[in-house]
Amino acid sequence: MGRIIEIDEIAPAFKRYLLHEPVIAAKHRAGQFVIVLIHDQAERIPLTIADSDAVRGTIRLVVQEVGKSTMEMGTLEEGATLEVVGPLGTATHIEKLGTCVCIGGGAGIAPLLPIARALKEAGNHVVSILGGQRDQGRHHDRS
Repeated sequence: MGRIIEIDEIAPAFKRYLLHEPVIAAKHRAGQFVIVLIHDQAERIPLTIADSDAVRGTIRLVVQEVGKSTMEMGTLEEGATLEVVGPLGTATHIEKLGTCVCIGGGAGIAPLLPIARALKEAGNHVVSILGGQRDQGRHHDRS
């Protein structure tokens, strides 16, 4: 069982979770994901690992609350436990290529961090292009 160490709301309906998962953190490679089960009656949610720290034994997940299960996950508090299986999937192929451009938007930005980091560690120059939607409730009139 994974334990939620920290929850941050990073945008409306977007939360970042820090989980204590030492086995997954030690094995994680860029591009892999986990399956999360909030409780016995919940559906399984596949979530990309946005970051991991093998020394601290933690993984970081970014979740957009868009459906029943992700909204239910959004009600969890720090200290809660949930079942986490992984890391799953084939890791992203990383090699020295020269200059690499990583492009993402919205929830697609989360998986870019470990991939960009791995590309940089392989000796590449990494350029990131990130996009996001302005929160309509928070914009300022500039007229």
